[in-house]
Amino acid sequence: MKRTFLFKAIISIVCFCCLIKNVQSDNTTDMQLTGEVIDMHSHTRLEGVTIHIIGLGQTTQTDLNGQFQFNRIPVGQYSFQFSKTNYQELEQVIDIKVTTAYLQIELEPEAIQLETIKVLGRYRSLDRYDKTTDITLDEAALEKNMGMTLANLLSDQLGISQRTMGMAVARPVIRGLGGDRLLILEDGERTGDKSASSADHAVAIDPTAAKGVEVTRGPASLIYGSSTLGGVINVKRDNIPEFMPERTNMRLMFQGESVNTGLTATTGFMIPIGDFVGNIEWNRRHATDTQTPVGVLENTDLSNHNYALGVSYIKPWGYIGASGRRYQSDYGIPGSPEGHVSGVNISLNRRRYDAQMEWQINRDWIDKLKLQTAYTQYEHQELESNRSLGVEFGVLTYNFSVMAYLFDNVVTGMWGEYRDHATGGFFWTPHTRELALAGFYMSQQDVGRLTLQGAIRYDIRRAEPFTPGTVIQAGTVKRRDFGGISGAVSGIYQVHDKISTGATIMKTFRAPGIEELYSDGPHLAVYSYEIGNTELTEENGYGSELFAEYSNSIFKINLALFQNHIFGYLIPTNTGEKEWGSGAAGWLWIYQYTERDVVMNGAEMRVDAEILPNLKTQFDFSYVNGTLESNQKPLERIPPLNGKLSLMYAFTPFHVHLSTRFSTSQTRLGEFEEPTDGYIVYDIGFYVNYMWWQLNNLIIIEVENIFNTTYRDHLSRIKSVMPEPGRNIKLLYKLNF
Repeated sequence: MKRTFLFKAIISIVCFCCLIKNVQSDNTTDMQLTGEVIDMHSHTRLEGVTIHIIGLGQTTQTDLNGQFQFNRIPVGQYSFQFSKTNYQELEQVIDIKVTTAYLQIELEPEAIQLETIKVLGRYRSLDRYDKTTDITLDEAALEKNMGMTLANLLSDQLGISQRTMGMAVARPVIRGLGGDRLLILEDGERTGDKSASSADHAVAIDPTAAKGVEVTRGPASLIYGSSTLGGVINVKRDNIPEFMPERTNMRLMFQGESVNTGLTATTGFMIPIGDFVGNIEWNRRHATDTQTPVGVLENTDLSNHNYALGVSYIKPWGYIGASGRRYQSDYGIPGSPEGHVSGVNISLNRRRYDAQMEWQINRDWIDKLKLQTAYTQYEHQELESNRSLGVEFGVLTYNFSVMAYLFDNVVTGMWGEYRDHATGGFFWTPHTRELALAGFYMSQQDVGRLTLQGAIRYDIRRAEPFTPGTVIQAGTVKRRDFGGISGAVSGIYQVHDKISTGATIMKTFRAPGIEELYSDGPHLAVYSYEIGNTELTEENGYGSELFAEYSNSIFKINLALFQNHIFGYLIPTNTGEKEWGSGAAGWLWIYQYTERDVVMNGAEMRVDAEILPNLKTQFDFSYVNGTLESNQKPLERIPPLNGKLSLMYAFTPFHVHLSTRFSTSQTRLGEFEEPTDGYIVYDIGFYVNYMWWQLNNLIIIEVENIFNTTYRDHLSRIKSVMPEPGRNIKLLYKLNF
């Protein structure tokens, strides 16, 4: 009955909004305008050209095929502005008529003239770095890669894997680094969940609510944190609007997948009222147990409910706003003979409240000032099959940050955090509070063809238990204080129009977390008995990277070589001993946090080629080799060499792609790891973007694992229980008003 009511309510909303649209359009004629931008000499289509309609305030960019689209333009004459790095800016008057069809715009290449580039409120590094080491996914790119989790959404990106315990529980891994060495942020601040501490803890973000995702590496990552060798993933929700829309914007999205009978509905509204803008979002996701080629992976069902409300006051000097959101999730962790044979059910509830202010000062020495604060309440319960409580976590987190943008090329500021961490059930980690404070400075300079970027950050952190002196298996409970410096320098040199090369050197600092210091108790969901170590010291990482790019009218090749040397790498290590913990036989393997020196070497490469004007191919691979320096044995949980080969054909408005995901076997194993075989898996997808009743419609159909191949991912904690999901038919429909 609830689903029937929900479906009827959504249909009613759509019909009502369509009626409003028709009434509003009685006196105006709005056109859809499509076209492409090409190089004047090579006649190749240009990706990433910014098109701005002066007077209307509408802006878009060309896609991977050099094509663009405006959905609603009133009939009339307008001045269009076309701009792209390394091309002369073009301003052209275009007469939009009912008979206006497809536009073709030509841009003239120009020699590179590097000028001072401002670091703006998105904290983005220079666009030229984006093309080499960073990843940016806008809303359109997210829709084409949409998955159940953030990790699943990003898993097709170069160098990114996912740590899983079933489809509901997954967290990204970049270049073999995960946990607290890879920060996941929501609108620039900590998520407040516990996903970094354990493989069974979900990331409290549903990807269908995201407006974009940025992966930042190098100096710019130190704006966010001190432990960023893996990078920073920032999910942009934009619950607090930063701009004034011209009209009310609305969207509806439905997603389904067959492998777990998954259904998702998302809706959002952005409503301008005077100087105020309101933003409302709602999201619901439900999935049953996952189907694999050899059977059902039981206890992997999922139920999420997510909603948010935000409001901003926007003026020419900037904006001030606040938002509140709630994320509820109930999901299952599959059973294992090593832990609980019937599995564990987890219920989490996160409430988050944010406030932001941005003040555009626009003076010679200061561009703007931005203040941000967040308060998060996180509750997490792990229930055994008989519904009795196993482990309970409660975390209160307060964050604040102040950032100033100075002299057109400097970002500096402070960040602070207070975290109150409590546990309950059969887990004896002491009630502890954590305090942190940091200051950072980042600058960028252009010297001819060379662009330099550097950053420095200093962090202090204190872990203070409320009951010092207690003796647990982790040691004597006591206050611990840590402090350390992080820094990075990166440079990119434009050899000539087709070749650029660069390097990054980075030093990071990471203090032990509460779980690593004081854990003591059975954790059935990850099949282990966890013991911390109260004597742990800080972790210091040293990273280096060389990267290069070559591009011409047909090919674009990116190559990166990297090494991460980490001293005091904190890792839960299987001691080879067991402790009572009500597992299948009443015993669990004991994992204790230890400090090890490790070195991780790797390489990444991506090749893009335009075979024909509408036919493109893309090939990429990544490889990481992790070694313990003390005994030269392999580091555990390192992904093997893996990659993807894709063929894409576009004939506007249709797009088709065929992809092959592959991985070699992993035989470099930690002491208690199992090997995994290599695999090749095929996917096919189709999407179309079209106008209907002056509404923008997007339909995506994709079939993953076409041949229902049985394969296992090395980073899966349940690969010995079941293989990866089988054939999965995915459907996404999005409607923009």
